[in-house]
Order: sequence, then C-alpha cells, then structure tokens
Amino acid sequence: MRKLTAPRNYGCYGRLPALLLCVAACLASFTASPILTQATAADFKAMQDAVIDTGIQYDNIPSLVKPSYVSVADASLSLDYNEPVFVLQLPQGVRIYPQYLMVWHEAVNEVTSDGTPVLLTYSPLTGAVAAYGAKAGRFETTFGVTGKLLNANTILYDRATNSMWPQILGTAIEGPLEGASLTRLPVLWTTWQKAAKRWPDALVLSRSTGYNRSYGKDPYGSYRSTDSYYQNSAITFPVMHTDSRFAPKEPMLGLTLEGSQIAIQKAEVKLQGAINFTLGTTPMVALYDRQLDAVRVFSRVVNEKTVSFFMRDRTPVDRESQSEWTAEGKCEFGMLREYQLKREPAMEVMWFAWKAFFPDTAVIPVGENGF
Repeated sequence: MRKLTAPRNYGCYGRLPALLLCVAACLASFTASPILTQATAADFKAMQDAVIDTGIQYDNIPSLVKPSYVSVADASLSLDYNEPVFVLQLPQGVRIYPQYLMVWHEAVNEVTSDGTPVLLTYSPLTGAVAAYGAKAGRFETTFGVTGKLLNANTILYDRATNSMWPQILGTAIEGPLEGASLTRLPVLWTTWQKAAKRWPDALVLSRSTGYNRSYGKDPYGSYRSTDSYYQNSAITFPVMHTDSRFAPKEPMLGLTLEGSQIAIQKAEVKLQGAINFTLGTTPMVALYDRQLDAVRVFSRVVNEKTVSFFMRDRTPVDRESQSEWTAEGKCEFGMLREYQLKREPAMEVMWFAWKAFFPDTAVIPVGENGF
C-alpha cells in the first residue's frame, strides 16, 4: 500500500499532489488480472500494493446504518428537479438515495423486510453506484469507508473481519475474507423529478443522518455543471490500467458474469434504444428508458429460448414473436404478454475506473479493429 497524504480541499479525499503523476506511471506497469473468478494470490498482492492511503482515517467518511427516510412530498422541499438520485427496489418498497447525500457518506447499510442486509454504495471519484447483498462470507455485517482508494475507487471494510472491499469489485482483496465476493443487486441512476413521478410512494433518504455535513454542496462539483470534476478529464489518483477509447469519465454500465466483463456506453444505448449482446454464454439486451433517461440490462432468455430486440416507434419489440415490451423488461402486448425479463445487475461507472479494474473488458460500441 502506498501512502499519499493530500490536503482535504479537493472533495473528501484531498487535492492530487504532483507526486501522484509519477506513481501513476509506475502503477500502469502492473500486469495483474482483475478477473476475480480466476484471481491468484499474485493478483491480490498487486492490488494490495496499488492501494492508496489518502491520509483519511477509517469512518472519517461515515457510512449510514439503518438510516431514516422521508416521503417524496417531504423530500421535494430540499431536492431540485434535476438532482441525481439512485433508485433501489427492496422487498418492502422503492428507496431513493439523493446523490448530494451519498457523496458525504458513500455507503448505506440497510435491512430488507425479511432481515437480509443490503449495502448501497457510491464512489464519487469514479462515478460508481452499486448495491450488494451485505453478507460477507458467513457474516451478516455492516460496511464502513476506509478512506483508502484503489484505482481512485472507494475501498470499504466489513465490520466483522475488517477485510478490504473495493466498491467496484465487490470482492475482498485483503483480510480474512480475501477472495470472497458480495452478490450485486441492480440500481438505477436517474433524476429526482423523474424518480418522484415514477415512484410517488417511494421513501427517500433523509437529511437527518445524525452527522453535520454541508448537504446540498457537492465537494467535487456538480453533475449539472459542465466544468467540474465529474466532466473534466483529470484522474486524480493513480490507476492500474488506462484506455483512451472514450473520455475518462464517460458514463458506462459495467457488468461482470462468468468471468467476463463488458462496459456499455450509456449514450449509445440512448441513441439506439435497444442493444443485443452476449456476455459469457448469456444473451442480454440493454434497453433505454426515455421516461427516466436511464438504461437497464436484461437477460434475453424467454421460456428457455433466446429472443432479440429492435425498436419500433420507440417501443422495444422482439423479432421472434413481434411482442412489444416496456423499458422495464415487461411484455405488454403480443404472444409473450405479462412475461418479465430477468434484470442483470449492471453498475453505473466512469469508463476510466472500469477499465482500470478490468483491462480485458469487452466494450459496446465496438470501434474499428474491435476496439
């Protein structure tokens, strides 16, 4: 682990010192394979060595445990219509997490109605949003924020064993649970106005967290701006792999399955409406939801048969039965009416961060010469 202490006037992690540019060049030479289903001890050692100690201590960025929620009507008093929010569907109902709160906490520990622990996470420096079933090995536990980074990504720790979990991986890279993985759950990124309209009965993470933070001010800038950290090309901490096919902070959907990974450019799905692809041996489709300005990924297997999708008058249609589907993966008209596609847990992430963890990732769209 490399210790790089920086002033804390650049978001929660401090401003990048010039020294990091040199360290970044060193880390770029690492050759570890991050395909964790095939990871070796050497792979984990390489990632451990690439961890950055920012000088921020454990729990200086406080995760939330069983937080309070408010109604959509109450939340509207403090949320702008175009404020980014993250939507998680739990057995007890829909939960909405405003980005302006998550940027100060990065992890929310929740429990479902049947007692199952769930973890919602947000890493500001990598624009990564992911939810997990929070059972670490045989432990049902809560997670906190270490203050350390790997590939600029938040590293979490579980309070049962203190193992270290990079948020994008959802796999422990150091500690008693090294190599163990959490089960990823689907999360949707949209804006407050759109989410409130779609789910008026949802519960929204409350500002009453018990912590004194500058809620309403994002220390990294704003997704609604054009010149903040979220839009510029600066990568503020060293990463293990780089790739210039896209702008570093291009919004992607990252998905891993059967030892393979894929990064799907959200703008391309928005342009086409539906994109068919296969990951591992599983046929999938990415569908654009115009009402939410969001993308979901589904399995294309219907009744043990593979279907493929195209857009007809802004409506997804499968070629095999000519049935019409919603952007939520439900068939509303045709032979397959009422069938629901299985949603896959793709995660929102900036391009540079996904590539840093998964250098061999497949990409949509595929460019010239397969790149």
